[in-house]
Amino acid sequence: MNCSRREFFKHGCCGAAAALWFCAFATAAEFPQFKPHEIGRGGKNLSQTSLVDVDKDGDLDWIIGGQNADVWWFEYVGPDNWVRHKLGDKAPTEAGGTAFDVDGDGWIDHVAGAAWYRNTGKPREQEFVKHPNGGMTGAHDNVAADIDGDGKLEVVALWDKQGLFWYKIPADPTQPWIAHWIADGVHGAIGPHGVGDLDGDGDNDIVRTNVWYENKDGKGTKWVEHKDFNFGLTTGRFQFTTRSWVLDLDRDGDNDVVMGECDCDRGRLAWFENQDGKGKGWVRHIIAETDQDLHSLCIADFDGDGDLDIFSGGSGPFSQALPAGSFGRTPMAGAARGRNTPCSPANAVTRPSRATWTAMATLTSAANLGRGTFHSFTWRIF
Repeated sequence: MNCSRREFFKHGCCGAAAALWFCAFATAAEFPQFKPHEIGRGGKNLSQTSLVDVDKDGDLDWIIGGQNADVWWFEYVGPDNWVRHKLGDKAPTEAGGTAFDVDGDGWIDHVAGAAWYRNTGKPREQEFVKHPNGGMTGAHDNVAADIDGDGKLEVVALWDKQGLFWYKIPADPTQPWIAHWIADGVHGAIGPHGVGDLDGDGDNDIVRTNVWYENKDGKGTKWVEHKDFNFGLTTGRFQFTTRSWVLDLDRDGDNDVVMGECDCDRGRLAWFENQDGKGKGWVRHIIAETDQDLHSLCIADFDGDGDLDIFSGGSGPFSQALPAGSFGRTPMAGAARGRNTPCSPANAVTRPSRATWTAMATLTSAANLGRGTFHSFTWRIF
């Protein structure tokens, strides 16, 4: 089975690491081999990552930006051919950024903390037009989701110094966006996809590491906190910092939660099973315990066997250094509770079998990911 990049990214996308993916499946359940391709060079403290069709040519492009610095988009021509374009400057954000059509004109725009950048419809020739939005200037996470049930996307933002908010976008998005406070914040926890319906009532709720917030009225005006997740490190500078994803992992008709601990040097990867489908009973399943800063999270059917697999990578600043571009297979039986040894590769790709997981292989961040060099990966079955 072959799939286009667009079809693949309906089901999986990376967050907080400069890694793109192409797929070419062979026989189902065989394990993919990854091949790195450099996209470009430049910048530091890079984040705000999105894979979207910026120029409306039918394929996916790459957006990435720096902290209070320039934002670029890379036009996809081929795996080894990416054309760099400046999207805008001085993004008022720490790390948060997300791309979607803000003004409804059919072109992908970009949101970065306290500003949004309008795509003029000529992205190859013109920079996006920057508009302040009155949002969170230090946002670590930005996630686009429909919070009030009106069928339109809003922006959820998180930062430990300001809190957890969602922002209603007015009919004229150049006017200040309307802020709604949800709860106190942590450094980061809702990206890349920590918003979804956890209690089966049809509206979007929000995961924040050890708690989730129930959208009680479906309009985003009343939230109920549930301290249901035994997860997140309670010591260190960035307590309870995670990457999260809400989706139906075990294919039983309700949403579960996948999380990886980051901004630490010993991150764990786990998924939480929604037992009753109403968010009233959760079972934690530890997938792996690592010596890495699991700053990336991507969920997709990597091996073409019809179920969802998980990629989580040690691309964060606290990860132990490993040889650039190294690749290896490290089987770990059962629930993968054994701590990775220093020679274990950094990024674990795992496959689900409900409560029991096997870590099938790992792939290190190729050459300075997040430190000025961006890579894509093609992969094939061997």
